[in-house]
Amino acid sequence: MKKAFYLLSLLIVAGLTSCQNGDKQDKLQLIAGTGSPGFADGAHAELFKPIRLAVYKNNSILFADINNHAIRFVDQNGDVTTIAGGPDKKGFADGNADTAKFSNPHGVAYTPKTNTIFVASASNHVIREITEAEDGTFTVKTIAGIPGETGYKDGSVDSALFNSPHGVVVRDDGSLVVIDIGNAKLRLIKDGMVSTIAGNTDDDPLKVDFFYPIDLALDGDDVLIADAGNHKIFRIKPGISAETVQLNDTLNTPHGISTDENGSIYIADMGTNRILRIDKEGNFFTLVDATTDTTSVSHLKKPAAVLYNKSFLWIADLNNHQLKRLDLRD
Repeated sequence: MKKAFYLLSLLIVAGLTSCQNGDKQDKLQLIAGTGSPGFADGAHAELFKPIRLAVYKNNSILFADINNHAIRFVDQNGDVTTIAGGPDKKGFADGNADTAKFSNPHGVAYTPKTNTIFVASASNHVIREITEAEDGTFTVKTIAGIPGETGYKDGSVDSALFNSPHGVVVRDDGSLVVIDIGNAKLRLIKDGMVSTIAGNTDDDPLKVDFFYPIDLALDGDDVLIADAGNHKIFRIKPGISAETVQLNDTLNTPHGISTDENGSIYIADMGTNRILRIDKEGNFFTLVDATTDTTSVSHLKKPAAVLYNKSFLWIADLNNHQLKRLDLRD
């Protein structure tokens, strides 16, 4: 049964506070990646366009390495491990992680309740899961969509169609919310069925003029969406009415979004090479600004994702082929 949702795009007006937190920028660390594209695990890992992040076991960080067609994680010491995929495994294949294939995986999510990884496999046009056996081996399985087929269709997970899914999050009840970028829609996978939460056609339960919805994050029961094409952050929450509040020109291609326990929102603003924070009062802060700091660590090249975890903000620095970590503690 489709639910109606209430939509609110975050209001940021010119009168809100804007400041540059230089002390935070000084706390930015390089964690993984050499700055050149490549593929290698370990303490001197090489990455090739890391694009999405999720908290994984033992506070390690799961990430999709898009041009390596791989799902990998990095621990707190900077050691990188590949779980599945690789540059020689572009394509599609389920099964044992050693032989499984991905094509441009984007979104990743993890739930410790079942020790399961979820992947929005963009160029395969499907949602997949990676499970771990007791012996530490991993298995990849498609759980929604038809591999290689694009389109828009709700219904059972075996017959539903996606068009380049880019983001996925796990809700507390185990259901998945997916950004279906090619269809400009927000989709829900629950109890073996795929439904549409919001999108840009009159048939959707909530009509929203998404242009290029690229990433999403949970804020309690709400879903926050970074719409790179509209240069907006949308908030979708349960309800029976819809309202859109226009955003000013502060953002330029927001590509990544995350939240913390205090209600703050973090944004990777790819068009300006900045990392931003909006607190729950609506105050606006610039945490990292590559236009004013060109040092080796702070000089971002198209930040693609941010992830808050325990007073640290992780950054996927796409065109530097690196993962960085910002210490938010005073």
